Amino acid sequence: MTNRPTVIIACRVMQEHLQKLLPEATPVTYLEITLHNTPKKLAAALQQEIDRVAQPSNIIIGYGLCGNGLLGIKSGPHTLIIPRTHDCVAIFLGSHQRYVQRFFANPNTYYLTRGWLEARDEPLQDYLDYVRDYDEETADYLVEMKYRHYRKLCMVGFSQQELEECRPMALRVAEFCGKRWNMEFEEIVGSTSMLETLIRLPENPDADNAEFVVLEPGQEIQVEMFLREGESAPPQAPRNDG
Repeated sequence: MTNRPTVIIACRVMQEHLQKLLPEATPVTYLEITLHNTPKKLAAALQQEIDRVAQPSNIIIGYGLCGNGLLGIKSGPHTLIIPRTHDCVAIFLGSHQRYVQRFFANPNTYYLTRGWLEARDEPLQDYLDYVRDYDEETADYLVEMKYRHYRKLCMVGFSQQELEECRPMALRVAEFCGKRWNMEFEEIVGSTSMLETLIRLPENPDADNAEFVVLEPGQEIQVEMFLREGESAPPQAPRNDG
């Protein structure tokens, strides 16, 4: 693995933070954030980008399992390195363990990040888009079906400064969600530790790290690769990306 070039294919929601961590010469492709809303489209787009890499490489995949959006993806001649998480939220929190702790403490939490806010991938914008595309009555129905089971809205930032910069955008969403579903709003500081370890993994292939799935050439992604002891299925994601 150490003799191969390293390539990054990641969700655009991680672009700002990966750019701060990656060496300048690292080839990287960012896929559109909205792909996570349709797992089959995500799988097709990701497979296409993997197949475009001509030279056998270590390809770091900047996604979690994401609503089973990675299932069936084939490594081809490459080695794929993937965070062993059920969705991207765990990557922003810094570990699967922290994600699981928060999930079981507050399972009905919808998470925001700077990337999702800037992409307008959040409940308020969804509602405005529905009103534009349909009518107010239909928009009310669709947004209720999608978000009514959430009880908390959580903004994750990698620093207190980032939380402060994003607060005006986050509070607009929080006001909408609070009035409509009585969601509580909170802010937490995440961690780049998983991203930092992820991009260093090709340099240390013998590391015994249960936080990542390493797919050898010729393999195909299966859900069992992401399950830990005692898990029969991934817990339902606290975002709409699965």
